[in-house]
Amino acid sequence: MRSTRLLLAGGPALLLACATARTPSTPRETPLAARVSAPGLLFDVLYTQADALEIPRIERGLLDAAPRIARWGTFREGVSIHLLPDHASLEEAVERRGYPWLRAWAFGDQVLLQSPRTWRSGDVVDDSEVAELIAHEVTHALMYQLLEPPEGRRWATEEPPLWFREGMASVTAGQDHRRLSRAELSRWMGSHPGEDPLRPPTELYRTEREAVYSAAHRAFELLLRVSGDAAVRDMLRRVSAGAPFADAFKAATGRALADFERDAIETRFGGPLAGAVTAGGL
Repeated sequence: MRSTRLLLAGGPALLLACATARTPSTPRETPLAARVSAPGLLFDVLYTQADALEIPRIERGLLDAAPRIARWGTFREGVSIHLLPDHASLEEAVERRGYPWLRAWAFGDQVLLQSPRTWRSGDVVDDSEVAELIAHEVTHALMYQLLEPPEGRRWATEEPPLWFREGMASVTAGQDHRRLSRAELSRWMGSHPGEDPLRPPTELYRTEREAVYSAAHRAFELLLRVSGDAAVRDMLRRVSAGAPFADAFKAATGRALADFERDAIETRFGGPLAGAVTAGGL
């Protein structure tokens, strides 16, 4: 589903209305909708009455995410936030089974979000945790939109590796405090020889989520440290223009993607990497 094109002017606004859209795994009923807009972004939050009390903090989370994600660019179109009633509904919608830690899934034009009221049985979920997850997911949505070819052009864009996608979202959302430190991650790698957390197989991603997301976060931190924000924006532009991600990475950083990944693992994400282009070098 494609959402409304962005309104690029005007102040923040919230609009409660009815909508006819139905999420993949909610009952056959017309959901409610809350519209959240600000310069450069437009979100429609679709939900049922059972989650009406969750909407204010989701709205706040979306508006709070705006300045964080603006470092990468602006949305080209609106994004629908589908609030799903429970975890089973989320796993069904994204066709993933056995991921008890999964709370959301993002595409360029929509985010599927398990209702925070069902994240933990009998435990109140803090607003800051909700805000971080929202910032994480809308960073994904923005990244996918920035990777898309220009309007009127048609070619398949290559998805960046998982560490880049998750690291970009985690760093942008300020989730450092939820990740393993470099020392902790180094110990995990020492106890899991032969495992590559930057290019994890499906089972490692499913069962060792903490290590995989932490490695992604630390790798993206390293990328920013040696190449800066401008290099990331340049990569996204180059992929949007049709370049394979590895080619875009090398052109933007001066270093082969495989070399960066190898050295990140070998240095335990410490760097600096020999031959890397430092921030401001492009």
